[in-house]
Amino acid sequence: MRFQINTEYDRLTAVLVHRPGPEIDRLTHENVKAFLFEDVPFLRRLQSEHDAFVDKMREHGVTPLYLEALLTDILADDAVRAELLRTVCATAAVPAIAENLSSLESWDIAALVDILFGGITVAEYMRGTGQRIAASAGEEAFLLPPIPNAYFSRDPAVVVQNTAISSKMHYRERVRETLLTRAVLEHHPQFRDNTIVYGGSDEPAEDRPYTIEGGDIIVLSTDAVLIGASERTRSETIEWLARKCFQAVDVKRVYEIPIPKERAFMHLDTVFTVVDRGKVLWYSPVVEQIRYIHRYEPDGDGETVRREPEQRSLLDILRAEFGMEVTVIDTAGGRKPHAAKEQRMDGANALAIAPSVVITYERNEHTTTALERAGVTCIEIDDAELVRGLGGPRCMTMPLRREPA
Repeated sequence: MRFQINTEYDRLTAVLVHRPGPEIDRLTHENVKAFLFEDVPFLRRLQSEHDAFVDKMREHGVTPLYLEALLTDILADDAVRAELLRTVCATAAVPAIAENLSSLESWDIAALVDILFGGITVAEYMRGTGQRIAASAGEEAFLLPPIPNAYFSRDPAVVVQNTAISSKMHYRERVRETLLTRAVLEHHPQFRDNTIVYGGSDEPAEDRPYTIEGGDIIVLSTDAVLIGASERTRSETIEWLARKCFQAVDVKRVYEIPIPKERAFMHLDTVFTVVDRGKVLWYSPVVEQIRYIHRYEPDGDGETVRREPEQRSLLDILRAEFGMEVTVIDTAGGRKPHAAKEQRMDGANALAIAPSVVITYERNEHTTTALERAGVTCIEIDDAELVRGLGGPRCMTMPLRREPA
């Protein structure tokens, strides 16, 4: 499969997803905040809602590829399995496992996949290996913690044109998501003809403070990319990534869009998404206050120029980039207090699967009404459990390929 993402709204044909699994059952009311969740989801219902979401995409011609299935494929290779386990254990600082990797390498692949997502406790490790290890925190403590945010597959990696960007996560609790996704992109036969322009295995996955997450990257057109400078994406990383994009693909402009560094607005796509050419959905209390947008451009000698802050507003920039007047659809139609509530419930996080065709959460009724009044077809999905992780339909997908409608 060749990667190709030139816009946010061309017809979506292939997407990477992860079906929530055993990692969700590791959440408790005591650890839920540490794992960046708002509440403990009911796994069976969460899976049912995720299945329905993927089925909606299938019905509209989208081919879903499951991260866990692709991971199962590559773990059959002894060298890939050993290297991935080494990297995971080293990144998670798990010396007890790192020193005895052979004890995991020989495990059943299905069990390994469950461990890579769901983690493993001291007691489980000792039962599975027959080895006793010191456990000052108790035998129910995690040797390798779970990664319950993994169903938000937007953040670990992003395709821009015909190449991929492997993210570098802000929170350590999410770093393994990047390692698993990157391993699949680098080693699975489906993707052998593609490249990773940033964040490949030759670069450290945790070289803080240079963090960037996929929810902040919006492919506006073949010429322009917007990147949010947010709670989780650093300005320094944006400049470095812009240079990489200018060298590898046909991007001509990268815009750095500063948003409040708050959990409620963790990524740019929590307050802004593109649903068609010249048609955007946004949360105006944040977006209309954006100032000091920087533009990066190549200088022709392999370097990147960071322009002085734009005098133009984001709306002015969008008008220029789209070459037309822009229709702005406000979250909940701008109605207070519904707009604030629906933004928190991912009302602005719509997934465009074709021009003016989006998938949205059923609960965001006022946003759906506003979208439909603007000529956008909304495919609503159940969200009672999906929403508990603070992520919407766009968050749950890594688009791999779009075709012009």
